[in-house]
Amino acid sequence: MRAVIVEDEKLSVLNLQKLLQEYAPDIELVDVCYSGREALEKLPQLNFDLVFLDIQFNDDFDAFEMLKAWRWDKLQLIFVTSYNDYALKAFKHNAIDYITKPIDKEELITAINKAKNRIFRKNELEKLIQTIEALRNRQLIIRGQNETLFLPVSNLLYLQAEKDYTIIQYLKDGKNYEILTSRNLGYWENELNNHTFLRIHKSFIVNMEHIVSFGNRKVKLCNGTFLEISRDRRQEIEIKIIAFKSQ
Repeated sequence: MRAVIVEDEKLSVLNLQKLLQEYAPDIELVDVCYSGREALEKLPQLNFDLVFLDIQFNDDFDAFEMLKAWRWDKLQLIFVTSYNDYALKAFKHNAIDYITKPIDKEELITAINKAKNRIFRKNELEKLIQTIEALRNRQLIIRGQNETLFLPVSNLLYLQAEKDYTIIQYLKDGKNYEILTSRNLGYWENELNNHTFLRIHKSFIVNMEHIVSFGNRKVKLCNGTFLEISRDRRQEIEIKIIAFKSQ
């Protein structure tokens, strides 16, 4: 974990550095900023995960003025200050913790552990989002009778069973196309399992991204197509569609 200290008192900086070396040796100190203005100049150029931040600086520039210039909700902040009366304001800025000087080592360790957990969750969420985007943008290989298509998964509208074959309906350049494949619908259901597709009927798998409405046991797609919903699974299917659309 990479950290920056924003603090105008050199003795306080040295004390925090010593505590970090002793109790959090896995934290790499990237830089120290000795005023709010210096922080505004330096921080955009630095690669860091966490900021240890004082409140008042010797250039009459305080932490909250500094944060006005940032997407502060993106910063991971631990306030370390001599002031007791800014805690509520600090937590409104999404602070991980608020430590008053002199620094208690247990409080510091607790704050750092909170930071590690939050940053880990943030990184895991970013990885998940990247994975989802990669899956959505993945090129699907579709072998038809006369050609093989490399089609972004997001372009698929729906798939329809045709005996042991499958008709795939898709969009390209704003127009509707279809291709007949030798794979059955069960194969495609498994292939698209991690994407935004839902089996709504024994004969249909639909891309939920392209559903615009449902009712009377049918879904309506963005191209005006209506597809039948299975009578037995109607409630389950409608709940899944609503849950997806509510994300």
